[in-house]
Amino acid sequence: MPTDIEGQTSRHWMSKPLIITDDPNLLTGMPNLSQNPQWQPINHGDWFGKTKQTWVAIGGNPETTPMALTGLESWQQIMVLASSPISQVDGLREMLQSGKAPPSPFACLAFTGDGFHGNRGRSWKALEGNLHLTALFSPNRPAQELGIGLSILPSLAVVDALNHFEGLSKTAQIKWVNDVLLAGKKVSGVITSTLTKGENVEHAIFGIGVNIAATPSLTPGKFVQAPTCLRESSPDKIITQQVFLPVLLECLIKRHTQLLNQGPDPLLSDYIHQSGVIGRNVEIWEEPSIITSDPVMIGRGNVENILPDLSIKLKNQSKPICRGRLIFS
Repeated sequence: MPTDIEGQTSRHWMSKPLIITDDPNLLTGMPNLSQNPQWQPINHGDWFGKTKQTWVAIGGNPETTPMALTGLESWQQIMVLASSPISQVDGLREMLQSGKAPPSPFACLAFTGDGFHGNRGRSWKALEGNLHLTALFSPNRPAQELGIGLSILPSLAVVDALNHFEGLSKTAQIKWVNDVLLAGKKVSGVITSTLTKGENVEHAIFGIGVNIAATPSLTPGKFVQAPTCLRESSPDKIITQQVFLPVLLECLIKRHTQLLNQGPDPLLSDYIHQSGVIGRNVEIWEEPSIITSDPVMIGRGNVENILPDLSIKLKNQSKPICRGRLIFS
């Protein structure tokens, strides 16, 4: 039977957490890896089947035999591509819908790529030096038990990760619903996609973009939040993808565990505490659509609170607002 890099059976190796990549140099300088990691071509007996299907689903070249290394303890698999031609969130969701699933927790990222997007298909520029991460958890818990926890989990994890770094601690805020701001500028955007089976949330996919080294150039507009990046916000602190990634992965695991063990209430409390909109004057607009070319304002006023269902309570409006695009006025 084929053996892995430690001389153990391939079956035993695949039971261990793995990092799989088409370019090990991308992870140079990442903490938690040994100083001289022994990357090896993935064992061919392990490569065919679900592992290769996952690789292809997230944009990996099916003709490539990637390199592998024993990975981080909390994550079953982490796949890293130099570039992906597709949204890894979309690719992973399509795989799950076909009835196949990688071992979870699972994470994948691409250093650059095309087709990345945020909520409602809004494009997200995948600039080199920034982080484009997709994470999969498979809670298989009743949706009622998880509540709004899955919706706010990834943005809270980003804030937790930013708080880990000197100079950024206690500076990040969350703009309703799920953008993360530094000094009033957008540094991160997240999306949550769930797959249910009956009353249970079987899988949750989180797409997380963090501007680390480069600030995207965006066309100004009513609904465009001015962007920033960590290098711009904290020039005295060198933060790279390789340094930020393991911190964020750890924060995601902790928040997911918290949700499963304690329910959504502690996450909601932290979300409200980290809110950058409570006490601010805002406007909330209908999401633009092809049918309605001119957006319609839903409400305007000072944000009094965020309610347990994540709806916004304005001081001058009796009915909470549960959807729409928020801008500061």
